[in-house]
Amino acid sequence: MPRALTYLLISVAVIAVILFFLPLRLAVGMAGLEGSGFSARAVTGSVWNGRIEAAQIGPFGLGDLDAGVRVLPLFTGRVLMDLERPAAGGDRGLVATVGKSGNRLLVQELTTVVAVGSQLAPLPASAIDLQAVNIAFARGRCESASGQVRVSLDANIPGLDLKQGLLGRAECQDGVLVLPLQSGSGMEQLTLKLQGNGFYTARLFLSGSDRAWTLLLPTLGFRKVPSGYAIKVAGQLGAGPSR
Repeated sequence: MPRALTYLLISVAVIAVILFFLPLRLAVGMAGLEGSGFSARAVTGSVWNGRIEAAQIGPFGLGDLDAGVRVLPLFTGRVLMDLERPAAGGDRGLVATVGKSGNRLLVQELTTVVAVGSQLAPLPASAIDLQAVNIAFARGRCESASGQVRVSLDANIPGLDLKQGLLGRAECQDGVLVLPLQSGSGMEQLTLKLQGNGFYTARLFLSGSDRAWTLLLPTLGFRKVPSGYAIKVAGQLGAGPSR
């Protein structure tokens, strides 16, 4: 065997071994997660078969995730990492692919339910249900978005039936990720917006003038606006919301 070929095979073997044992933490950075409000208690294992414990995007918990980088996209300059939290009991789990392609940050086929808790308080949201959501940001601007989103509300307001939550589809508007959601009647509307720098706003509008609302809604943080009442919160991924 020619000496040059021998050196080539040895080099390829060494590179293969190095790649095999690369830590998952390195892939998290390569996939662009560290600059997107992502945090975790621990990242362990290899890039092909790793574990992310207590993962979060800003204030929203994602739980413990299995993670692994896809091999084939690497040959085209893309870093795509599959994330999964298996369904168990009442937890519907999580599946998604995240990564980078050039200067584009990608989220593909994200399906999960995110518990909101008090993160958007005083907005009475309890959970965000994401179904096959795809998002691409390029240079901090929303480039494309799709998929169904449902937000469950935890509020007992006379005259409203919010048990089914508010439903809509993800889209981009002027470089901002927008989730325009509404109830089945269209009388209740929630607009969530996320900018590339992690700044978000959420505005819930209730159309109507029920007499009971006059005393109740201001105590919940709502303000009287034309044709109804509205409440708005704003915040930064990684920080708490503000009114």
